[in-house]
Order: sequence, then C-alpha cells, then structure tokens
Amino acid sequence: MAQPADPSGLGRVLSETMAALQRHNTADAGEPPVPPEGVGEAADGLIRVTAGLPGRLTAVTLDPRVMRMPSETLAGEIEAAVNAALTHLQGQATAAVPDQVDLGSLGEQLRRIQEDAGRQFNAFTDALVEAQDRLSQRDGR
Repeated sequence: MAQPADPSGLGRVLSETMAALQRHNTADAGEPPVPPEGVGEAADGLIRVTAGLPGRLTAVTLDPRVMRMPSETLAGEIEAAVNAALTHLQGQATAAVPDQVDLGSLGEQLRRIQEDAGRQFNAFTDALVEAQDRLSQRDGR
C-alpha cells in the first residue's frame, strides 16, 4: 500500500528548487559589478582608445601632434589602438566572469530535488490509483 500523498510535498520540492536557484543567483550579491573596460594606446601614447561592452568604442583621444602624421600612418595607428583596446576589453570581460559559482554543487542540489519530486509524484499517483480502486470496489465495479 502506498504512502498517503502529502499535498504539501510538491510545494516543498518547488520551494527547494526556487531556493537553490535563488542561492545561485545571489551568491555574489554585493555591489553591482563595474562593467569591464578596455584601453589601448598607439603612437607612443598620442592615441588612446577606450572600449566597453558589447565591443563598442567609448572614447577616442588624439593628441594634436598626430595630425602631422601622414593619413595612412594615422589610420594604422588608430587601428592598432582600437585593436589593443578590444583585446584588453576581452581580457577584462573574461576576468569578470565569477569562478565562485560551484556548478557541481548546484547540480547535485538540483538532482536531489528532482529525485524528491519524482518520489512525491509517484506517491501522489499511487494515492490516486488507490483512491480510484477503492471507489471502484465501493461501487461494485
């Protein structure tokens, strides 16, 4: 004979699931993170470029002396500064990803919750089948 179904069991399992996800989402709840920024320079620091997410330039600073450069040289130096800023941004963005999240632990918690939910569902289904059997026997079917 199956255990009586605990109607609060399914709610408990859902609550545990939500709590596990909440713990994951708020594991690093402090000050909001500062968005990563990349900086690149070229032409001995006369050209300075700043880049932010999602890979957009946020500032380009040219020392007035760069205007004496041939246009092809200036274009190449600006390109070098932009590429350096984007490379720096990529490194900053990668470093900003938290490695503190223990996905193995979270996965284990969710696996246990899934198993509990399966047991609760089976108990609930068994209780429904037994109730149906009792009703059938009572009605003489």
